[in-house]
Amino acid sequence: MITLYNLENSRSQRVAWLLEELGIPYEVQEFKRDPVTKLAPQALRDIHPLGKSPLISDDGVVVAESGAIVEYILARYGNGRLQPEISSSDYASYLQWLHYAEGSAMGAFVLKYFAEGKAEVFCQTQFDLHINYIENSLNGKTWFLGDTFTAADIMMSFALQFALLFVEKDRFPNIRRFVSQVESHPSYRKACERVGEVHLG
Repeated sequence: MITLYNLENSRSQRVAWLLEELGIPYEVQEFKRDPVTKLAPQALRDIHPLGKSPLISDDGVVVAESGAIVEYILARYGNGRLQPEISSSDYASYLQWLHYAEGSAMGAFVLKYFAEGKAEVFCQTQFDLHINYIENSLNGKTWFLGDTFTAADIMMSFALQFALLFVEKDRFPNIRRFVSQVESHPSYRKACERVGEVHLG
């Protein structure tokens, strides 16, 4: 059985959501952050030296990094679900969104969170570039690949929940609609019951 190592207030809900959506049994091991440093405890670093979450183990194999975890689970247990066929014209777009979430979007949004002084202009420029790109990409679409829900939507969910902290409530209607769909999705709600909501801000 897959074990999901969930660090308090991390991004593990995406992996739990994927597992719920696929109907894969899993267990959760919870870890609390250090109250002062907010870092992972030694017990989690004993499993993986970076002490990051999400993290899974499966039959003794430990997998870190959200995108790698999602690809591993889909390759081993997905049976073609939640992703287009490799021969599909949508496959390249699917791969881009799957990895864009952590590879580009989160970097730009986290920079906005920490930006101070001279860095603020650069960070705001990057934030605007990425959030407008995403908003425009969702125009006329239910999900990132149109009407088809995929693991790319799961991967993109947290980045967009986080990004909305920094914008006015009347802006980016496509992203707001997407996040609303995410947060009302039945398997997302089940995942949050297992690993908890992420407290943003």
